[in-house]
Amino acid sequence: MKDIKELKEDSEHSDCYFRIVYRIVGRLRFLSHKELMRVMIRAFRRARLPLAYSRGYHPHPLISFGPPLSVGMAGTAELLDVRLIESRPPEQIAEAVARQMPPGIMVTEVLPLEAGAGAIHAQVRTAGYAFTWPAMSPAAGAAIPELLSRGDVMITRATAKRTRTLDIRPGIYDMTEEPPDCRLQLALSPALHVRPQEVIAAMTGWTDDQIQRIVITRTGFTGTGPFPGSTPNTYGTTDYH
Repeated sequence: MKDIKELKEDSEHSDCYFRIVYRIVGRLRFLSHKELMRVMIRAFRRARLPLAYSRGYHPHPLISFGPPLSVGMAGTAELLDVRLIESRPPEQIAEAVARQMPPGIMVTEVLPLEAGAGAIHAQVRTAGYAFTWPAMSPAAGAAIPELLSRGDVMITRATAKRTRTLDIRPGIYDMTEEPPDCRLQLALSPALHVRPQEVIAAMTGWTDDQIQRIVITRTGFTGTGPFPGSTPNTYGTTDYH
């Protein structure tokens, strides 16, 4: 096994690209995106894989993450891309990384990528979400078709610099109910990013505090790249509390 210095020097060689699919559930869903990045990078380093490194005075592993999860949101088909300077069988990568992951993060698939396949962010167009409808609330049955029948769904977003109003209806592609669960397919692209919390609020009128008590799970992506999605066997909300 080469040491880190040798791996950095070999980064100029022909690299191999892989897309990692993983789940994040339980308490680790409360990590910020930066905290999650540190956890994942540490796991890849400890797995002793031949990582490709950036150049310069402070080289770092060439790992690219998918769209960040909101704090508190679980994910069953999250993505990251990694570059290696030597090829490895996907199952070997999965096993090596899985051994270094903390409880709550599970590698479910490793996919080889062609060089120049494009960044995850540039490929994603929509994301799927699921949540369990609160048992003490009125049934979702009538609220869903009413929301989908609207010509517009206006929401307000406030940041430290400005407040703006926008119509998120063009980015609400689908919403279905399979009691007690609801599923949404929403826009997630540079042009329009619709948050599931905004859709729930528009549909129910619930407060932020009420919505924050709902465990929302991102179940996968659609777009122009390889995006394995969550299946009924890997999706569930009861173990995410």
